[in-house]
Amino acid sequence: MKNIVTIGGGTGSYVVLSGLRNIPNISISALVSMSDNGGSTGVLRDELGVLPPGDVRQCLVALSDHSDIVRNLMNYRFTDGSLSGHSFGNIFLAGLEKVTGDFASGVRIASEILKVKGRVIPITNDKAELDMILKDDTLVEGQVNITNTDIQKVGIKNIFYKENVHLSEEAKDAIKKADYIIIGPGDYYSSVLPNVIVNQFKDVLKESNAKIILPINLTNKQGHTLHWKSSDYLNDIESWIDKKVDIILINNEKPSDEQIEVYQLKEGDGVLVENNIENDDRVIFEALVSHSFFMNSSKDIVKRSFIRHDSLKIGSCISKLIGESKKKVIFDFDDTLLDNSKLKEVLYRELELAGVTREITESKYKEMRQSDEPFSLKTFLSYLIKKEDIDNIYNKIINTCPDLLNKEMIEIIKNLGKYNCYIVSNGERQFQEDKIKSSGIYGLFCEVIILPGSKKQVIERICDQNKDSKILFIDDKEQFFNDLDFEKCSNLKKILCDKDGLQKLKGEIN
Repeated sequence: MKNIVTIGGGTGSYVVLSGLRNIPNISISALVSMSDNGGSTGVLRDELGVLPPGDVRQCLVALSDHSDIVRNLMNYRFTDGSLSGHSFGNIFLAGLEKVTGDFASGVRIASEILKVKGRVIPITNDKAELDMILKDDTLVEGQVNITNTDIQKVGIKNIFYKENVHLSEEAKDAIKKADYIIIGPGDYYSSVLPNVIVNQFKDVLKESNAKIILPINLTNKQGHTLHWKSSDYLNDIESWIDKKVDIILINNEKPSDEQIEVYQLKEGDGVLVENNIENDDRVIFEALVSHSFFMNSSKDIVKRSFIRHDSLKIGSCISKLIGESKKKVIFDFDDTLLDNSKLKEVLYRELELAGVTREITESKYKEMRQSDEPFSLKTFLSYLIKKEDIDNIYNKIINTCPDLLNKEMIEIIKNLGKYNCYIVSNGERQFQEDKIKSSGIYGLFCEVIILPGSKKQVIERICDQNKDSKILFIDDKEQFFNDLDFEKCSNLKKILCDKDGLQKLKGEIN
């Protein structure tokens, strides 16, 4: 079990934690900045005297193993009345602080309610009012004012807290026990530095044996870090923590043409961070940028970053770095993860209720199964019932899939983590995809591949991409083993999903 500590706040921490959440055999502690005084957080902080909940809320949501509706509820922003602009989660955390009398205790209770995988820890339990002095001796008070000030025009003399702000005991303990500490990415002066300037942070970090990972920001902030290159982030953070970074993660993938156009990015405008670190064996280059579009919500009064790291990519990269799992499993779906015989019984029952005898159903089923074409449930139903009834019966059958899963197999997958698990399934695309999605397990796999025929090329590709790992391929049909080239797949082991298949898989994993 590896102890991973993240340090930051805002969107950067949310993305990293979302990527770490499903890595197996790690313990996550998210240390979160307490200097935020803008938006909904700032209002609650001023009016109720609570510690800032906004960044903590985002970390809780990122690590929550609860349903999507609960995660969405935590991020929901009111648009009307006196609550307009506030997120439900911020109010929830502020209320817990008032009830418990302590913000950290409230966060622990929220973590239990939200089924958080890991710990979310305020970097300090003190009131943290961030200030900055510019080189012309101008005092900029508060994180929100720092965020909105063009500080590059004059330059920075110092960034500090108005009063003594001490590292919380929980944060101190997490740093001491950490195997890896990830600093950032994020808004440099508003989300990253406010953590490292907390009293005792630097001293405790020096005592730690953890390897420090620095993911370099993808974009520079206008008025703060415009035209900064990768070495600027590296050199500046090392000067603040007074310690060398061990691993530097640098994105080597450009934003898409559509992103460049939509966000009006121009070569040489200093917004995209350019790399200028050469001949440094600490650097790892990976494709880390997300190609999704992120627009500011009209309900949110805080401006958010528009180019972000991809949580899956950064999670996969960190998973490889920590080298925790050297085993990956390729799963078939039908009769390996889902009891297809029970699904067939549901099909027969529904057709009997629709007036189709079992004999007719079985006869047509056998006929279609003898065809070289992948079995399509909708096509099958079209031979037996009226056109207008097909979708209704199809959906009834698909909706039973969650109850037909092999629960022990699913538990194995959850323990392995999504970056180590694949589905390579054979069949008609829509039918297979609908079953997998209805089962609620789609997000447990790094890849879900549906093929009409042989699995050979996909299996060989996965083996080739993971040469240092042992690949286990579990399927209920020997035919998918027989056409594989085991010389090309020297790291592959086949497991037949028969009555002993589950125990064989457990034995290989353990």
